[in-house]
Amino acid sequence: MKTNAERAQERLTLTPKTEFTLKKDGFIGALYQPEQDEYPGKAVIMFGGSDGIYNLTKLVAEQYVKRGMTILALAYWNEPGLPDGFEKVPVDSVEKAVLWLRGQGFENVGLWGISMGAELALLAGSLMPQLISCVTAVCPTNICGQGFVKKKSIQALECSAFSWRGEELPWARLKLSRAAILRDSLRERIVCLRSCYEDAVRGAPEEAQIKVENIGGPVLLLYPEHDVMWPSELSAEKIRARLKERGFAYPVRCVSYKYASHMLVPVKSSSIKMFRVERKYPERCWESDLDAFEKTLAFWKEVW
Repeated sequence: MKTNAERAQERLTLTPKTEFTLKKDGFIGALYQPEQDEYPGKAVIMFGGSDGIYNLTKLVAEQYVKRGMTILALAYWNEPGLPDGFEKVPVDSVEKAVLWLRGQGFENVGLWGISMGAELALLAGSLMPQLISCVTAVCPTNICGQGFVKKKSIQALECSAFSWRGEELPWARLKLSRAAILRDSLRERIVCLRSCYEDAVRGAPEEAQIKVENIGGPVLLLYPEHDVMWPSELSAEKIRARLKERGFAYPVRCVSYKYASHMLVPVKSSSIKMFRVERKYPERCWESDLDAFEKTLAFWKEVW
């Protein structure tokens, strides 16, 4: 039986203009450029989530490239030479990719990330405001979380999920209760981690909260009204409130969807069948996926 990564590979239709390697470039990525550039001087670095399927990230990237945006799909874990779990994953690789793009004449570099990739995008944007001018976070979190590995089960690590300049970033401890995970997973019919993150999102120490007010450009947040993987809707409210309280100078837009899952992307993947809302309302969820896609493109065109 083919893996999700192999199925995603078969669906790729575009050839990257440039591919990057750890040995040569210091990061793993693939640059895609459109036939007709609809966003002159702009490029977006794209991160996938904790599924670790780099080919799926590239598949999502292709949809945006076909609409005229230059995209650099970046792998930050689960590839040869990269961490095999979320254990002090270096944010520095993002900086290297940004500097490469700016060296090619892209004056405005934005980030797009989903799930753990949204956490990375918000962290990187807050750490490099002088280099990154827009952040799009799909199913975001407002905290830097505890590290973990995914083996037969999810195992928490006594460290941060991310690091910067060789030092682990301050992190919020997760509540990994097997009983709660089992209870919620049986109810949702999917591995449900929401209970692990709820306490951390609600009461994370200040040092573990992402300093989103430092981001040097507009912020777009997209999320389902009820996210079973983690409370992205609560995180989005926390992010919006923090930005308002600190007088954030750039536009902020939050878009929620009643019929949507943690896979809020313009690509139909077999993974969506894990979510009850996707199984029950497939057409409405797909409409949400496409709407989020269109709203992202409009945001990049009109606001960024």
